[in-house]
Amino acid sequence: MKKLENYECSHVSEKPSDGGETEEVLVIGHCLLNPLARVKGVKPVQPIDTRGANVIQLPCPEAMFFGMKRREITKDQLDHPAYRRFCREIFTHFADLLEDLAAGGVKIKILGVPKSPSCGVEITSVGGEPGKVKEFHHKHAPGPGVFMEEIIKELKKRNVKFEIEDAGK
Repeated sequence: MKKLENYECSHVSEKPSDGGETEEVLVIGHCLLNPLARVKGVKPVQPIDTRGANVIQLPCPEAMFFGMKRREITKDQLDHPAYRRFCREIFTHFADLLEDLAAGGVKIKILGVPKSPSCGVEITSVGGEPGKVKEFHHKHAPGPGVFMEEIIKELKKRNVKFEIEDAGK
């Protein structure tokens, strides 16, 4: 095993609190920081500036469940007990952390991925033909994706206060 030498770690200084300022954490959809997780060929989302912010990056449930060579999919196709259970399972530890942070007075702000069948908050993808197709047809509809629905349910069940919206607003 090769020894690491001259390893430098940049230190992020803590922001001093004056007592009147509420601390906030941004909980963001995975591909907002890592566009490589998106379905190949799908236009990247508008990057968000997280400099100076406290950030928790959610995992990408679609990449974890289907892998990186997956095809385009819609909420209707993801709305299955096995996928919902998977979403709940991967979010559980994040929910524990957010519950703890909220209990300590930290403001929780969740940023979803517009039009995503998993991580959309205000708009998601629906439709899509089953089976082998030459062209994939779908449309966008108001409402959250599957992963965001499970996140909302879990945080509400735990009485965690949070704000939630799609990124780019």
